[in-house]
Amino acid sequence: MPPISAHARVPKQGRSRESFERIIVATIELLRERAYDQITLAEICQRSGVSTGSLYGRVDGKDELLRVVQVRFLENLAEQFTVEADRIAAEARGLAQVVPAVVASLGNLLKEHASVLRSFMLRGSTDPVIGAAGKKAAFDNHAMFIRLILACRDEIRHAHPERAVETGMLLIYATQARFLGLDSIGRNAFGSNSATQDELSDWRQLLGDLSDMLLAFLLFKPGR
Repeated sequence: MPPISAHARVPKQGRSRESFERIIVATIELLRERAYDQITLAEICQRSGVSTGSLYGRVDGKDELLRVVQVRFLENLAEQFTVEADRIAAEARGLAQVVPAVVASLGNLLKEHASVLRSFMLRGSTDPVIGAAGKKAAFDNHAMFIRLILACRDEIRHAHPERAVETGMLLIYATQARFLGLDSIGRNAFGSNSATQDELSDWRQLLGDLSDMLLAFLLFKPGR
């Protein structure tokens, strides 16, 4: 992934760097509240306590700022995937434990960051830079979980373990993303802290069903 300096004039002095970081943090906070096209640069400056002139001294406009924010956000998300992958590796034993742990971790990371990811995904459909960065991050993060499942290769009965795991994970991601509304324009309340008990129950049931389906697929020995 290109560094932040590929999209912005990154300050070198300490105070200026702190101001720039506040802009990034404020933008992410606002993205958790509503879509990027509903946020103004004036709001970002007000939330961060940085002047509009200072912001334009670092980026040329709103589109470039979103690219900067995406870099930082995806860096942090990759760290969370690494922590989860390490935890699963240390705690889960065998396919029957690893698969549910992987499905739950992937889903809950998506759920926690649904509002922010939605803006990147929607913008990525028209911005090739954001789209490419998002796809690469998803590939790298999912690869950590795929490796965990393939570490249980001896238990997998499918004739093509790598293909089976990759296909299964792709379908699980697509289902979770659809459930969370990551491909929709409207804000999904379920991606926030305001989810109802019924929605949370539906989510837990979905994770359980997806785990069962992936396990069944990996333990299935096709005739062809």
